[in-house]
Amino acid sequence: MKKIVGLVVLVFVLSLFVHAGFDFSKIKDRVSEFTLPNGLKFILIEDHSVPIASFVTYANVGATDERIGIYGISHFLEHLAFKGTSEIGTNNAKAEKKILDKMDVVYDQILAEKDAVSPNKEKVKQLQDELKKLQKDVEKYVVSNEFDTILKRHGCVGLNAMTSSDWTIYFFSLPSNKTELWAYLESSRFTDPVFREFFKERDVVAEERRLGIENNPVGKLVEEMLALSFKDHPYKVTVIGPMSNIQHIRRGDVKRYFSTNYSAKNLVIGVVGDVYPDQLKKLANKYFSKLKPGRRIPPVFTVEPKQAGEKTLTMFEDSQPWLVMGYHCPSSRHKDFYKFSVLDYILTNGRSSRLYKKMVTKDKSALFVGSMAGFPGTKYPSLYLVYTLPNSGHTTQKLQEVILKEIENLKKNPITEEELKSAKTRLKVALLRQMKAERWFLIGLLESEVNHGSWKKVFDVLDIIEKITVKDIQELVNKYLETNNRVIARIEKKKEVKK
Repeated sequence: MKKIVGLVVLVFVLSLFVHAGFDFSKIKDRVSEFTLPNGLKFILIEDHSVPIASFVTYANVGATDERIGIYGISHFLEHLAFKGTSEIGTNNAKAEKKILDKMDVVYDQILAEKDAVSPNKEKVKQLQDELKKLQKDVEKYVVSNEFDTILKRHGCVGLNAMTSSDWTIYFFSLPSNKTELWAYLESSRFTDPVFREFFKERDVVAEERRLGIENNPVGKLVEEMLALSFKDHPYKVTVIGPMSNIQHIRRGDVKRYFSTNYSAKNLVIGVVGDVYPDQLKKLANKYFSKLKPGRRIPPVFTVEPKQAGEKTLTMFEDSQPWLVMGYHCPSSRHKDFYKFSVLDYILTNGRSSRLYKKMVTKDKSALFVGSMAGFPGTKYPSLYLVYTLPNSGHTTQKLQEVILKEIENLKKNPITEEELKSAKTRLKVALLRQMKAERWFLIGLLESEVNHGSWKKVFDVLDIIEKITVKDIQELVNKYLETNNRVIARIEKKKEVKK
């Protein structure tokens, strides 16, 4: 899930840049768009070289759109979106619904009793036993994983979904002669979802949190660092949310959240492959016109205030030491954002980058060093990270000193033109190597459409990168990489704590 999010659009542009022989007019000729009367937009990239099509549904909703009490619901809903509809995933929708409705009532009673001033433990146990019985009763009506099974039976590959702080996306590929099957299934799960196997899936999400955060020192460090870095903005909460929220969310909460956020105007659908515009329009009108128009979810208006001073966090764990330094940086809409991608290749990315040469190659003080802009998202101002893993016998404190010394050097002494040119070249080569499928190019178009107002703006990125100057990099470092704008988080080994 964690790709170089801040550079994702550039990845897609560079991919087509190569495949189309550096002719942007040919690239744009392959892209078409249309919008249904309900406001749902479709973007199609034609590629008739093989009889395959990839489909992406991009929902303009992520963890930043949540609130206290339902943090983690976007990710939870992503899981539930695979559970089928009133026609798929059940052998008796009417009988199943009756039990599901009863389960909702009982679970509400459980939560109400647990949250009471003086909870009745015996009553809670009775209600929990009743809920377990209902769960067993409803199982006879559930056809588990039928949505997935149908798709795989017809040659589906890459069936998956991802949730971030900024968005949720659903994607898979099929033989192009199964495009109507995609239209039927995908439209159904957004017009007629049934959030069945709710408690079973809740346990899966809870286990993900245990493995990824609670029992993972690095995951725990990231969660703590976000909470320290953002005082007001919702980027302060991880996508998966607190365990207490996961265990407290109700099916009714999911229904309301879905109804509010998954309407036609808050979705963009992309198709790449062996599909023709007229064919897609016909299927879109037939199946997706049923979606309620709804509204485009407004952006989060909360602005993170300027940080008053450096913040630090040290965790003591039975694990490798880690050092992560975060500097507040602008969103991808800001003119400075793409300058950070060039800075990455000057500072840490590649064997010829400054910190890699010094810390990994020469001094061997670090096992690796890296950096990235746009954490945990790019829609709003977020963090520029510099992170490193110390080698045996070296401390996070010493590595911090090396990194800060190099940053101060960049502030005082401009890089050379040759260094800038090398960084840009290596950036492009690395991004091209990361390209695996045109689906990722398509996601870039969808992201640009939602966050920048048009998919066409992806074609401006190369020009933006090329225009970055030596002076720009020096001004960037002086403007953002300063002490009061910094958060430092580290993991230290428990056995090294002095008593």
